[in-house]
Amino acid sequence: MRNPIYAVRTLCTVALLLRCVISVAQDTRSYAPPTDTAHRQAEQIDHLREQLAPPIDALSARSPHATDRLSLPAEADCFAIHTIEWRHAEAFPWLPREAAVEHACIGPQGLRTLRDWVTRRLIARGYITSVAVIPEQDLSGGRLVVEIVPGRIGAIRDAGGRIGWPAPLFPRHAHGLLNVRDLDQALENVRRLPGQAATAFDLLPGAALGDTDIVVRHPADARRVRVLATADNAGLDATGRNQLGAIVAVDSPLHLYDQLVLTYNTDAARGNKTLGSQAKSAAWNVPIGYASVSVGISEWTSRRTLPATAGGEAALSLAQRTRRYEAALRVVPYRTSHGKTTLRFTLSRRDDRSRLGSTELDVNRRDIVGYDVGIAHREKLADGAVDAGFGMRGSIPALSAHPGRVNDRPAWDGRYRLFTATLAADARFRVGARRFGYRGTLRVQHAPGAAPSTEFLQIGGRYTVRGFDGNQTLAGANGWIWRNELATGAFGANEIYAALDAGRVAGAGAAEGAGRGGRTLVGTSVGVRGGYRLVGYDVALGAPLYKPALLNTAAVALDVSLTARF
Repeated sequence: MRNPIYAVRTLCTVALLLRCVISVAQDTRSYAPPTDTAHRQAEQIDHLREQLAPPIDALSARSPHATDRLSLPAEADCFAIHTIEWRHAEAFPWLPREAAVEHACIGPQGLRTLRDWVTRRLIARGYITSVAVIPEQDLSGGRLVVEIVPGRIGAIRDAGGRIGWPAPLFPRHAHGLLNVRDLDQALENVRRLPGQAATAFDLLPGAALGDTDIVVRHPADARRVRVLATADNAGLDATGRNQLGAIVAVDSPLHLYDQLVLTYNTDAARGNKTLGSQAKSAAWNVPIGYASVSVGISEWTSRRTLPATAGGEAALSLAQRTRRYEAALRVVPYRTSHGKTTLRFTLSRRDDRSRLGSTELDVNRRDIVGYDVGIAHREKLADGAVDAGFGMRGSIPALSAHPGRVNDRPAWDGRYRLFTATLAADARFRVGARRFGYRGTLRVQHAPGAAPSTEFLQIGGRYTVRGFDGNQTLAGANGWIWRNELATGAFGANEIYAALDAGRVAGAGAAEGAGRGGRTLVGTSVGVRGGYRLVGYDVALGAPLYKPALLNTAAVALDVSLTARF
């Protein structure tokens, strides 16, 4: 139970800020609440989705770099080679450049060395079923013939438990060159479905020379519908601290190895008409080889009551609603055994509405069409992984019905741009016999010009800087967040962890509200998480280490999350 004095103080602070809306609207300044409720609700939905279907990859750890140069043995019985003829190597134009053996003296042992080296180079490039053959020939004329037997895909079929047409999974189809990178991509495409996480591919000899059949082997106990129910205290005091949620994932509803994801989140105090919050979304995605297409719609609503003032003004209800529609395309243009690069392109529309009592707040109305483009790369290491990304998002004023307003910019034309960068590292190590895991994430945002408050970076809470209850946050157009976590196993499959996070905001909006007293937050948290059978939990105690004096937060923040899978 929270301190009553703290609760009254927080409500008074919220009330004073919200009462400013009426006077603020008269001078056309946009209003930003202490915490953007829609922003917090979007973070909750993203967290729910990651719990049900965490990101997966089929990458292998990067091995220590070792050169594989062609080194031919010195032989007394050899022939001087002046010309090499590559047969059936049209799909491998890099081979002649790497295998520069002209003017070398090659004997029987050298021929075997060359054949094995070429095959190894094919395998290193992912062509695991392609081989090199050196036929019997007369080398006395200085001409060497090297034949490549390309490994190709024969048939693609299911071993049983088929849930859809497998063609969209594979970048290449029958009679195409077989490359293990393509198989890795196809495996990620199918394993992203919660019910297909244990799917594997079997490679069997095909009907023709060089052909390999691919057999998709599904898990025997696969279920196409998965449900995750949640209960936590990730909400805000003003709109409902305790939250209930559910997410439903349907595998391959159109038999295209596509996915339908439905989410719903609400405050637990359903009978309380003075406050509340709800979030719901529907998203659909389908793989197409090295690409994927997705569409989605989300809606976040909240209501809070402004208490009556000493002057006799009646209590008023503030209601907010945000809707977002989006379509996205993701493409993997580069892939190795240990790393991959992903490009994303997103087109979205966001519609914000607010009402104070029965009056719509036009100053907070927005209907913006925007874009988001980015690039991300993941590299798998022997004892961890590194992720890096860069993105740009902004508005398209020509398509935006109501771009809204920006403080101190009466002539703003509705155009904005933001640049983001992320860097994350996972590392596993030992101290004596005990294993530890570290995860660090750095996120940076920069807005070179004006931007609406809905695009501000917000810090303070379990999804940004831990140790704060999230009722009040710092926000700004520019800023950074640095999260660090160290975890180790404890009593079975559970683990304990400690976190140290920091963040800072700058630019437009950073000096408003609690930001007048400072722009930096530092917080810490310790917790335990794990599960038993179908039930999972995460409980943590956090505390602020550094904050502005004007930012009100609990001395100790308790974060609780419970999940149940069906």
